[in-house]
Amino acid sequence: MSFSIKPEKISVSRYTAVMGMLFAVSAVLNAVESMFSAFLPAGIRIGLSNIVIMAAVMCINIPSAFLLTLLKAFFVFLTRGLTAGMMSFCGGAAAFAVTVLMFKKTDSSLVFISVLSALAHTCGQLAAASVLMKTATVFAYAPVLIISSAAAGICTGIVLRAVFPEIKRILKT
Repeated sequence: MSFSIKPEKISVSRYTAVMGMLFAVSAVLNAVESMFSAFLPAGIRIGLSNIVIMAAVMCINIPSAFLLTLLKAFFVFLTRGLTAGMMSFCGGAAAFAVTVLMFKKTDSSLVFISVLSALAHTCGQLAAASVLMKTATVFAYAPVLIISSAAAGICTGIVLRAVFPEIKRILKT
């Protein structure tokens, strides 16, 4: 038996198209988010592209959602450099892990899962910043980031809850 991230019930071409579309949406949301970050305090992001990862976990499968997480981090690396790429990967991997665990082990609401995912993303990024800067002083900024992450997670969760029926219809895999 060979390992495949593609769900068995759809064709390779449909899977490729869906994954390409999700990656493109993720990249666009990431770019839009970057425009807004100029008006926010340092390190604070909205987390819009997490909508795509959560939708992939719910509608496709876990390996595909993780692939999108990796592609998103690689996109950040290509467009904003190594440090931003590392921060994106560490935060994205932590958020992905929490999202998967919450969807698989609980019946929590999309908003609650989104908040926990945002908080995990922040923890992952703080850990990466601590390693990259070789200091734990970055954790002094944690209270600001935790509050902003919770607020962003609420907003992202509300958006996901609003658009999920349409996402599910489009991604009918």
